[in-house]
Amino acid sequence: MALLDTPMPVRPTLTAPDKAMIKMAELRRGGPKFLAEWARRRIEWERSRRAIAAHEPDPTVPSFHNAEIEAAFLQAVGSYQLKPWADGRVVLYRPPPDRHWKVTKGNWVSSAREYVFPDNLWTPFAPRLDVVEVPGDHDSMVLEPNVRVLSARMRNAILAAEAKPAPVFDRRLAAE
Repeated sequence: MALLDTPMPVRPTLTAPDKAMIKMAELRRGGPKFLAEWARRRIEWERSRRAIAAHEPDPTVPSFHNAEIEAAFLQAVGSYQLKPWADGRVVLYRPPPDRHWKVTKGNWVSSAREYVFPDNLWTPFAPRLDVVEVPGDHDSMVLEPNVRVLSARMRNAILAAEAKPAPVFDRRLAAE
């Protein structure tokens, strides 16, 4: 099975101490300008939140039925039960981790404000997980020229998997 920088369906949310550490780092780096930018973003976020709550188009993004798509996605994620898959090898192809802020417990947070884990938290569900880094970011890893590296590494994994002999099914053992 191949995963292309696939995140867990439900990811851990940032803790209050980690949010505070990020804000302090931003304030130190941006100074007074940061406060003005933060206020502008907060007002924009409030407008967006109110529009979504009123089932109106989000004024902060182009209209492509984003609210409906997001609602369907959240409903599907909420009802999906992730089960372990130990039957075979899983390869996670991912770009180098975006480690933007170091926070509590040695964790890292990306510029998108999500915790960063080398395995995207798949190891408990796929114990035979291999992680293969490819150039680019989440979007550009599947575009030229990065997709050439991705496809070459995928080809190598497929060839290696096909070269291994398939397990032999012995009817006598199955009958016992």
